[in-house]
Amino acid sequence: MKHPIRAFRPLIAVACSVLGASPAVDAAQSGGSPDLTPDQKQRIEQLIEQMTLEEKAGQMTQVTLGAVSSRQQTETERHELDVEKARRAIVDVGVGSILNGAEGAMDATYWREVIGSLQKMAVEDTRLGIPLIYGVDSVHGANYVNGGVIFPHNLTLAASFEPELARQAGEITAAETRAVGIPWNFAPVCDVGRAPAWSRIFETFGEDPYLCAVMSRAAIEGMQGTDLSGPTSVAATAKHFLAYGGAATGRDRTPTYVGDVQLYDIYVPPFRAAVEAGVRSVMVNSSEINGVPVHGSHRLLTELLRDELGFGGVIVTDWEDVYRLHTRHRIARDEREAVELAVKAGVDVSMVPYDTRFADHVVALVNDGRLSEARIDESVRRILELKAELGLFERTIPDASAMDAIGSQASRDASLEAARRSIVMLRNRDAVLPLANTAKVFVTGPAADDAVSLHGAWSYAWQGTEAGRYPESPTVLDAVREAFGSANVTFEPGVAYNRDTDIAAAVTKAEDSDAIVLCLGELPSTEKPGDIGDLTIGESQRRLAAAMAATGRPVILVLIENRPRIISAFADDMDAILWAGHPGPYGAQAIAEIMTGKTNPSGRLPMTYPRSTNELITYDHKHIEAIASNDAPTGGYNPLFPFFAGESFTTFEYDDLSISVPAVIEPGSSVDVTVTVTNTGDVAGAETVGVFVADHYASITPHVRRLRAFDKVALGPGESAEVSVSLDQDDFSLIGNAAKTIIEPGTFTVEVGPLKKDIELSK
Repeated sequence: MKHPIRAFRPLIAVACSVLGASPAVDAAQSGGSPDLTPDQKQRIEQLIEQMTLEEKAGQMTQVTLGAVSSRQQTETERHELDVEKARRAIVDVGVGSILNGAEGAMDATYWREVIGSLQKMAVEDTRLGIPLIYGVDSVHGANYVNGGVIFPHNLTLAASFEPELARQAGEITAAETRAVGIPWNFAPVCDVGRAPAWSRIFETFGEDPYLCAVMSRAAIEGMQGTDLSGPTSVAATAKHFLAYGGAATGRDRTPTYVGDVQLYDIYVPPFRAAVEAGVRSVMVNSSEINGVPVHGSHRLLTELLRDELGFGGVIVTDWEDVYRLHTRHRIARDEREAVELAVKAGVDVSMVPYDTRFADHVVALVNDGRLSEARIDESVRRILELKAELGLFERTIPDASAMDAIGSQASRDASLEAARRSIVMLRNRDAVLPLANTAKVFVTGPAADDAVSLHGAWSYAWQGTEAGRYPESPTVLDAVREAFGSANVTFEPGVAYNRDTDIAAAVTKAEDSDAIVLCLGELPSTEKPGDIGDLTIGESQRRLAAAMAATGRPVILVLIENRPRIISAFADDMDAILWAGHPGPYGAQAIAEIMTGKTNPSGRLPMTYPRSTNELITYDHKHIEAIASNDAPTGGYNPLFPFFAGESFTTFEYDDLSISVPAVIEPGSSVDVTVTVTNTGDVAGAETVGVFVADHYASITPHVRRLRAFDKVALGPGESAEVSVSLDQDDFSLIGNAAKTIIEPGTFTVEVGPLKKDIELSK
């Protein structure tokens, strides 16, 4: 059977061209402009006219919930609001925003009680009755709501190459977050993950700017929906503008050094896509680019983000980052100068987060003539516009019936399906997988009986390491026992993540098995606590892997990790390798289903998996980076597994690559690519069809190749599909020296699967 399929090809600019909004976004919101009625706009202007300078400064101030609490929520203690502290912040200072900081997850009803109390204070006890806006990092589901559904982290989700999964996750996240009274979500991460050691790479959609742009846009559309004031929508936040994922050291909050060409070529596209999707807020990169802290950069926050990309929403800082212009970056002599620099750069809301000194500084700076009140009005207007779009002036918290959506079976099923479609099978030597249902399976490794590592950071708490919060989450060991029967499964961890426990006992049990499931990785972490000095996986885990390989039994390696840890010392000895990243609470079931053959893996790597710590080269490198000297075994582009790697239990054949080339490449013209994909195996499977383009010669050194389109097609045995995609002029463009998109005629290679064709384009 053969049927035509139109490849997934969203309208996302690669560099600088302006495109229309997604059909899922109201046209009035395209480019980040607020979608308000004339009455709403008039009300906002009237409020600004009535507000004192102090009240305006308060609206720009965001404090953490801990600043208005007497006790924070922990694994063992319940949160307690401090009414007097809250009154001082909200009534006396006029704080306009509160966020969830160090607090852990809370029950939905208690969330509503806390936020309801805070909103009641703001609406009933302040002079103008302006509601608060509460923000939270629901970065992979409603991860701060007990009972909320958690999804695979973005890097794992990106491996699905299915934007619809990101959109669905966004919709469910929004509904469960808004239900408890939180209308502002600090997600998605639109950073491009170019530094494999970075502690936040698992929060990104990978190393490719196009993939990041497509997935980011889908997530934003899912979260914001078509009616931002509705009970199932939240304001999304594109973060962290800009180039946060390119730190030279790989350590969090350290400098990025990048020229304008690379800045526009690699790091701008996802944020452009976010703005065109109508994202309502943008969070700023905590670090600096070329020696200029982004929080203090008028060029980046105003000239690029607002003037060039057309963003009209709220710019919010990250945690304490305004003051860090003084304490860390040292471009401001004191806090007040730091506030001055940030506001002049374009900041609207300062995540202070512990006190209200920021508001005092704003008032003093205006009174001293260092900031104009007109500039303050700009920020206040944007903040009030966001609150109006969210419908907060009419209703601060949705009906209690909105909580019915939290933790539904349909949402849990969606998380499981996302995990199934995202796990990547990197190797399956001699078809060791799937295992026979009657196989005797030995399970080992520090990640085997660890629900925490499946979830990752930002799960019920910031670092996600509080094991007591995961009482009902199955581990890989649990899932394997369920799949093969407890009588057929033995277990011995062998090692902890960074120390030996009993490798000898593990060997003894392994030798009495038909196959070994070796679960390696790392504990969850993010931001500075996740900094590492060596990307290589821990020594104890390396010893365990070597011991398992030496038994002679087939070894199935399962990688549950924040980032691609180096496994080259033993990778060749593994018979099968599954990369799971952080697949979420149902990841264990998805892993076990692959082992039994119930699920046919279809994920593809969204990043390059490096072979060594000194070969951290992305797939879209420049030609000079691929040259190894003197035929050395190392050097050049020599990854352990390349970007887009992934195997299946079936096989696919590509035929009939056809490319229609216009006489001249210009706006409105397209290069139409068609290919036939056939499932030539015995089982049903899904194949991600990627379309890559390579420019042979250009005035700026070209990339070896770049991903320009993709689609995932599900085919039964013997079934074929015709996949078509239209590439536009942006797919053959480059960023020139003036940081502008240019088109140069010449020869290009279009690559689809194993097929390649050269085409000539004229200008």
